Amino acid sequence: MTELNDPLTSLSAHLKAEGLLAPELTATGDMAVSTPEATTIVALTHSQGAAVTLAADRRASAGHRIVKDDMTKLFLADRFSAVGIAGAAGLGIEFARLFALELEHVEKIEGRTLSHEGKIRRLSLLVRAHLQLAMQGLAAVPLLAGFDTRTGTARLHTFDATGGAYEERLCAAIGSGSDIARAVLDSQRSRAESTREDAHTLVLEALAAASRRDSATSGLRGEALPVLVDIDISGARFVSADRVRHSAEALA
Repeated sequence: MTELNDPLTSLSAHLKAEGLLAPELTATGDMAVSTPEATTIVALTHSQGAAVTLAADRRASAGHRIVKDDMTKLFLADRFSAVGIAGAAGLGIEFARLFALELEHVEKIEGRTLSHEGKIRRLSLLVRAHLQLAMQGLAAVPLLAGFDTRTGTARLHTFDATGGAYEERLCAAIGSGSDIARAVLDSQRSRAESTREDAHTLVLEALAAASRRDSATSGLRGEALPVLVDIDISGARFVSADRVRHSAEALA
């Protein structure tokens, strides 16, 4: 199998070698940069482990200020996976977009999609490349959710700033409101075992609970409702805004 760092299969390595990729940002010890922060992302497996739903609020904050109330934090990476980002918004969006390009590049070069394990490794390398910035306080971490075609199951992975990847068996949450959201998911886990609609309701309930205690997380009221993504054997796709609105109104 081709090495992950081989420029022939790593788009970012090829661009870097050709001088076409923007130079990596560097930080100094006394820098003080205010950047938008993205929070909160939750994910929940359901349907006997054959599907997963991701949900993200829409708020971006910088300190005590609300910068945006309509930010998108979930991105489709390929047919069977999606990424949510929390932390420094600009870096997180770069991870998500470059990750999607990497997967597309591999598929075109090797004629097949990358395995879920390969996707984990790729995303880890992208995160680790920005470790210096993370040590200066400009950290962004992703949450990877996907359907593993080899095992026929939905899988969740969280990452730390060093590129470490950790598999989450049932649910996951990242961002400033993650502790509260994760507590809701854990306490109500059995409610998501039956239908996709139950999972939609539960992830929205987790975000709503986080918003009541975390000012950086937006709730279920207003025009910018959370964004949801469903992933199963049929692929990854965004949940329609009408369906999200219906579930949110039922909770409200």
